[in-house]
Amino acid sequence: MYQYIRSWAFWLISLMIAVSMTRCANIVPPGGGPRDSLPPTLLAVNPPDSSLHFKNKKVYFVFDEFVELDNVNDKLIVSPTLKRTPIVTAKLRTVTMEIKDTLQENTTYTFNFSDAIRDINERNMIAEFQYVVSTGNYLDSLQIKGHLIDAELGRPDSNVAVMLYRNLEDSIVSKEKPVYYAKTRPNGSFWFKNLAPGTYKIFALKEEDRDLQYNQPSEMIAFQEQPIVIKEKNLDDINLLMFMERDSTIKEPLPAQDSLDLAQEQEEKEREREKEKDKKKKNPKLQVTPTLDGGLQELPAPMQLTFNLPLRTLDSARMILGEDSTFSPVTFHSNMDSTHTKLTLHYPWKEGMAYRLIIPADAATDTTGQQLPKPDTISFKSKKASDYAIFVATLKVSDSTRQAIHDDSMHYVIQLVQDKAIKYSGTVENGTWTQKFITPGEYEVRVLLDANNNGKWDRGQYYKEPKRQPERVILVPGKQNLKAYWTIRSPIEI
Repeated sequence: MYQYIRSWAFWLISLMIAVSMTRCANIVPPGGGPRDSLPPTLLAVNPPDSSLHFKNKKVYFVFDEFVELDNVNDKLIVSPTLKRTPIVTAKLRTVTMEIKDTLQENTTYTFNFSDAIRDINERNMIAEFQYVVSTGNYLDSLQIKGHLIDAELGRPDSNVAVMLYRNLEDSIVSKEKPVYYAKTRPNGSFWFKNLAPGTYKIFALKEEDRDLQYNQPSEMIAFQEQPIVIKEKNLDDINLLMFMERDSTIKEPLPAQDSLDLAQEQEEKEREREKEKDKKKKNPKLQVTPTLDGGLQELPAPMQLTFNLPLRTLDSARMILGEDSTFSPVTFHSNMDSTHTKLTLHYPWKEGMAYRLIIPADAATDTTGQQLPKPDTISFKSKKASDYAIFVATLKVSDSTRQAIHDDSMHYVIQLVQDKAIKYSGTVENGTWTQKFITPGEYEVRVLLDANNNGKWDRGQYYKEPKRQPERVILVPGKQNLKAYWTIRSPIEI
């Protein structure tokens, strides 16, 4: 009995020690060499790359390590395009591509996987992996290279579909998929390989539904007016300007409605009016807020007054603007925006001056009949000129640029951009543009090629006549750090 207990105790103590060591131990992976940074290497492909008289339905790619696929359905580009996308799978070291469509005779096909194939362990991707075969007795080898930029922003854009059509009609881009297409890289470049000789229509499309057809007004496009002819020599200087044909901020007019629709709409409006009546008692009080920077008014910008509720009436003539320490009344002008919530007050502010704006309680009435609870007095000062930066740009246009735009009478507008918004802009006169009263900060500098001299960027037209390219904006490299009380002189060359 004693021996049995001692044996049981031995095993219990051993178990406790084992559990304790398991909890305390740190599992350290074995040391090794440097991290693998090399992508998988293709060892074999069946049928071989550049095969002629290709008829296979399956292609097998064998690599030197285990591989996986990354978003292959979106990244795989087949040119000429197929109605059905090939099915691509990966298992261990082999990638299998199954072709579902019947390939055309005497045609060169390019299967561009981009970077969709990578190794499993370190996720190293194979850049620009492609497979080329021909169903005829030779491989097409012509190429087209080019660049695409966003015309309004002056920036390149990636993952935009650039497409080639044999049908040269304008409407083909909304009816059929292209014969060839490629996608732009991060620097905006695109590259068509293994093209057959011919005359092509070129069109670019940035879309969300990925149907390769221009059918949404929110889709950005680019085009060339004249077809591209490629016979014996490659083309490497195709430049495209991308734009949105319709301004997405403008609402389309409502379609015509029949009498039944109008009656239903009237009933809806009546119900909304009843709801508004019920909410009147719960409406917040009418208030007005000035747009000031720490209690200071910008120079020489107008003052913005924002009402928290839409106004029915506003008697701005009863508002009093006083200036200086004595607050002597001065004359100003004002206008209300379309929402009836923002009033813009125009006055030539004197720098560093004290002001007081008095709004009588009954001067403003909102749509529910409310007025201000009491007269509102807004006291503030204007900023000083020393609070701002001055930017002086001198523009030099090279001979190559003048030749490229084919217009010696082009007008140039300098734009200072911050947070994607144009804060300041002006037309270059005699090679120079000066902007005062700039709020300190970092700004991008752009140059607008203003063909019609209206001081703003104009979008292009594809489906409207006359067909027109968008105006181009050139982004100046780097940013300008503009500081208060500083004058920055910047030579710009385009």
